[in-house]
Amino acid sequence: MVGARAAGVAGQAPPLERFAMAGDPPTVSACHMLESGSARAVALHAEPTVRGFLDGIQRSRVLGHAAGTPIIFATVAAAIQRREARRLSTWNVPLVRHLVLAAREHVGEPVWEALEASGVAPIDVADGETLPLHPLAVRARALETVAQERETLERQLAASWCRDGDGWLWIDGGISGTFAVDEHSPAFGVVKSHSTLYGEPGMLRTTLALSVGARSPAFLIRHRARRAVASWYLRLHASPGDDPLHGLVRIEIAPSAALLAETERAGFGAATDDATALADPDAPTVRALVRRVDEISTWLLAERAPVSLPDPRWHTLTYGVYACEQFLKALIGA
Repeated sequence: MVGARAAGVAGQAPPLERFAMAGDPPTVSACHMLESGSARAVALHAEPTVRGFLDGIQRSRVLGHAAGTPIIFATVAAAIQRREARRLSTWNVPLVRHLVLAAREHVGEPVWEALEASGVAPIDVADGETLPLHPLAVRARALETVAQERETLERQLAASWCRDGDGWLWIDGGISGTFAVDEHSPAFGVVKSHSTLYGEPGMLRTTLALSVGARSPAFLIRHRARRAVASWYLRLHASPGDDPLHGLVRIEIAPSAALLAETERAGFGAATDDATALADPDAPTVRALVRRVDEISTWLLAERAPVSLPDPRWHTLTYGVYACEQFLKALIGA
């Protein structure tokens, strides 16, 4: 049976995520400035304000091979840790899903039918396309599919919190694909990796030189495939050795519909590459967003202690998200 075999394999081979190829190459992308000028010092907030922390996890391993192509077993999970009186506990029910993935054309119909007969619903990673007859190509496509399934669980939990939660939610990662998080939602995303940096050269120099407790001017990112988000950079911890990315995070929130409409009327189209475009800083919509930017920035600075050591990402990984990640690892046996 596939289920019994998968349970054994899950505790043996290292996860494919450990061998995943590097992501997108480092790039600099255009954005639309909502503020001008230099870095802004952020006021300190005495008490942590964020109530919930959302994170997801995925683990994929090769279950076996058929006709020279891999059959992959994966587990995806997502959870929210809710804080009450400085203690964290799991909010609602964590979401967990197990997957069996293969390229149907490569393994052949007899093997595919045997997988279905064993009680699982295998996922065809080719999804109607033609994949090269190369095991690594199947693995790479499987990892993409698994990541999409994990993001789906994360979006479902974010939507549940925005509907039923009792405070602000810290989402580990961006929110451009989470349509349940809108301008009225008590949620924001925190991006810890920076393969893409936003802004023209002058702004980037400001961002990379941010001192501890300072933020960059806010800007608008218009994704071509996803919706627009308002964003800014914040330095959480000092940089040893002058590493400009150490302790640097980028925060995303959903801008108001009125702000988006104003920027569109000003010519900030989704297809433009004009990184110098600047919104009217005195517009009520911009001023309201800047107030929220400053408010959330103070909350993030309040989350710098306790630190999530011994994790090497401690300088950008808040303890609430770290605790959520550790819970998920224990939950799925990662």
